[in-house]
Amino acid sequence: MPTRPEWGTGTVLRVQSTTVDGAARHRVSVQFPLGLRTLQVPPAVLVEPRVEPERAAGWLDTVAGRTLDDRLSALPAEITEHLGTPASRVRVIAALYEFDGEDPKSLARWAKRQTNVGDPLSHWTRDELGAAFERFVSERDAVLRGAAAQLRMSEGPAAVDALLAEFEPAVRQRMLAALRKII
Repeated sequence: MPTRPEWGTGTVLRVQSTTVDGAARHRVSVQFPLGLRTLQVPPAVLVEPRVEPERAAGWLDTVAGRTLDDRLSALPAEITEHLGTPASRVRVIAALYEFDGEDPKSLARWAKRQTNVGDPLSHWTRDELGAAFERFVSERDAVLRGAAAQLRMSEGPAAVDALLAEFEPAVRQRMLAALRKII
């Protein structure tokens, strides 16, 4: 796994071998889309570029709903297929509330997590990511409201409040906003 995925894929321009304290070192000049970087190997590790998923899918993927665009706005399978108590479902869903659609870095992290693409902005515009995030939020909030309603019916309103108190303040605020939203 690259430690600097935001640099993207680069082209090695030159390699200079040296010896430091009896150990072989290499100064590797790499041209990235962001500019020229000179890395020392070791400690830097060069990896083969991974194959990125293609946004333009075939007709069969489109019919099956497995395109990159579909994966971007769909809830992960571990959320939709989670079997357990309503409280455990709310805990699992809470992980999706760490992302904020207003923060560009958070939006990019969300898109990376959803699609396993190194640089989401090479596939979508910021506006497209924002629109996909809104669709995702709508679906995510509906699942949260359903799980919270089941918890409220089985254990009472105090159980929902106690469960929400377990989460970080920012996550709790987003979850409360989703639960208060009029549908």
